[in-house]
Amino acid sequence: MHRRGGKTYGALQKLIKRALTHQRKGPPKRYAYIAPTRDQAKDIVWGYLKAFTAGIPGIQKNEADLTITLGDGTSIRLYSGENYERMRGLYFDGVVIDEPEDIDPLAWPSVIRPCLTDYQGWAIWIGTVKGKKGQWKRLMDAMEDPEWFTLLLKASESGIIPEDELASIKRDALRSNRLDIYEQEYECDPNIGIPGTLFANFVTDAIRTNRVIDYPWERGELVWTFWDLGSPENMRCTYVQFVGREIHIIDHDADLHDPEMTPAKRVAHMRSKGYHYGGHFFPHDAAAREKSGLNFQQQMTIAGLEGIRIIPVCRSIWPGVNKLAELFPRLIFHKTNCNYLLESLENYKRKIDKDGSVTDRIHEDWACHSTDSMRMMAEAMLNGLLKGHSEVIRDNRPSHLRPKKASAGKYKP
Repeated sequence: MHRRGGKTYGALQKLIKRALTHQRKGPPKRYAYIAPTRDQAKDIVWGYLKAFTAGIPGIQKNEADLTITLGDGTSIRLYSGENYERMRGLYFDGVVIDEPEDIDPLAWPSVIRPCLTDYQGWAIWIGTVKGKKGQWKRLMDAMEDPEWFTLLLKASESGIIPEDELASIKRDALRSNRLDIYEQEYECDPNIGIPGTLFANFVTDAIRTNRVIDYPWERGELVWTFWDLGSPENMRCTYVQFVGREIHIIDHDADLHDPEMTPAKRVAHMRSKGYHYGGHFFPHDAAAREKSGLNFQQQMTIAGLEGIRIIPVCRSIWPGVNKLAELFPRLIFHKTNCNYLLESLENYKRKIDKDGSVTDRIHEDWACHSTDSMRMMAEAMLNGLLKGHSEVIRDNRPSHLRPKKASAGKYKP
């Protein structure tokens, strides 16, 4: 639906009505409203939810947890899509997923969908269109599936926004040369894409030129891994082979959501693939000491991973981003193994200011983790760490501004 079409308003009414009327045996009913971030959930939804339920006898409001509890124990809680792991292991009778384009695609299959299994719960996806992937593809698939109800509502057809106001919005868009944003936000045009994306066109070109295919890995070539670190659910690893001038992206680990994923388990998982490894490249924060007294590099070495190299901290992300863009025509992706990686690359974007202008800062969200593992490959090349595939980038900062060691913490320009 178009902007100001009443998506949130209508979805909340549906959710409250079900909470009040649905009957089943078992523990108290539980409903969730999932927005991309907690701030968005609170700013956009919490006020509505409190207002809509204010007249219901016996309700309790928990401001800290953003939860409304009805007299019979039924709860409606707001959740953050960026912390979707908090929902793991829960049950839900129904969920609303708001602006799913801004939520990690792994959230639905790995966490949210299983939460609906116990009581055969329902889900509503609401949002605006950003390109032909994500919500648009979901809409097209759902149109062919009788299990789903679908609605596509454009501002020019709905009659919700008064004609004179809509005409004024369009004139403003024309004056600022941003008609594309108007078409996307108000007319649900999937041909516009995501504003500020850096690699979306490269991925589209890779698909068009048949460089996203299923193919066997080259058993005569070594496999190199490139990592982005973080919490267990955000850790990413990309598996690469250099075959002549081609760079084969043969595999990608993104869905290892076991909170008990120890270094030993991670190394065992890597060995189970049967690849012949040439080396493993970690970002500089792998050398930062953790609570155990060991850094991540030491933990993985003890677990049996050999050939670890630490990529020096770079003065900015942009040399790596630009190098990756330069490398893209040489990249060949394994379609099945790298689907999530490709989605991440498509959604990796610059931050958009409130006035709609594209900044030179990266929008930090779910797409960064996998993309950053690819950026580590580019930075390894720039630092001369991959013989035969490298160019050298020097840190031109004065010596007193350079980090003394890799464990200096996460670099900030």
